[in-house]
Amino acid sequence: MTAPTRPARDRARRVLRGIAWLYGLALLGVIAAVYGLGERFWPVTPLFLFGPRWIVGLPLALLLPAALILDRRGLLVLLACSGLVAFLLGLRVHLPAGASAGKPDLRLATWNVGGGGFERAQLDLLLAEANPHIVVLQECGAGEVDLPRPWHTHHDGGMCLLSRIPLVAAESRDRSDVWARAGQGAIVSYELKAPWGRFHLTNVHLETPREGIEEVLGSGLEGVATLEVKNAQRVLEGSLARRWVDRAPAPAVLVAGDFNTPVESDIFRDHWSGLQDCFGKAGLGFGHTKRTRRFGTRIDHVLAGPSWRCLGAWVDRDRGTDHRPLVVDLAWSAGS
Repeated sequence: MTAPTRPARDRARRVLRGIAWLYGLALLGVIAAVYGLGERFWPVTPLFLFGPRWIVGLPLALLLPAALILDRRGLLVLLACSGLVAFLLGLRVHLPAGASAGKPDLRLATWNVGGGGFERAQLDLLLAEANPHIVVLQECGAGEVDLPRPWHTHHDGGMCLLSRIPLVAAESRDRSDVWARAGQGAIVSYELKAPWGRFHLTNVHLETPREGIEEVLGSGLEGVATLEVKNAQRVLEGSLARRWVDRAPAPAVLVAGDFNTPVESDIFRDHWSGLQDCFGKAGLGFGHTKRTRRFGTRIDHVLAGPSWRCLGAWVDRDRGTDHRPLVVDLAWSAGS
């Protein structure tokens, strides 16, 4: 078999470079759709916000080996494309905080335990292994807060608090208005008193677009109306939750739970701007807290007001449910 002639090889290089540039432009278009349109353009929700985004990286499996053989200079374009794919997938590359960061004042974990397969023994292991000061649970039962002192506990409507920091007060938002719209809207606020100061923590479990996405996947365009209704409900509940959070002194605020919304969503940005996304600031990796058989998404979050500094954030190991716990280390900024 004869080697390709130089003109043929040059043509192959040009074709490969052209494909690489087109691929890069396509990736930029997807990023613009995700960050610029979000839920305002319904196909973005099932395809990219809650879909298997890793699919956009599949062309690299062919293009990178081809560039190694035909056009190593063209690798620069494909490496830039790889960076765009990593950005779209939500990769975070923050290094773990070293000893200079100091010991965290607060270690907080959030975990939706309602996806099936939950065993109380796994909660006990989380408490023993991660050693958090506070755990907030969603879709929990009263039995999950059956802990002895020094734990302070609270349970209301499937929302649980386990805290080694004394609980001063707790208040749940009346959900009758969101229930009337077939929504979720679980919002519970706690005031806690630590040796270094008082702070407010809000535990949330907000509406999911799952029903609308399933309708679109099963019925095509006929399901779009259901998806748009669910997205409108998510907008409403995001607004209600933020207004509830804003009643507390802003610097000392923490919000944690199952937002059912990735950080790239315009709903997330519209309602939670001004608060720090702790995994975004101090996490490493993709931070997928919700797993399906084919992909993961980051929809559970810990957000912090300016009195806090996010030192580290990680997703705990699989504990038998469809969500994995998110654990965050925080430092209290005494001067805030």
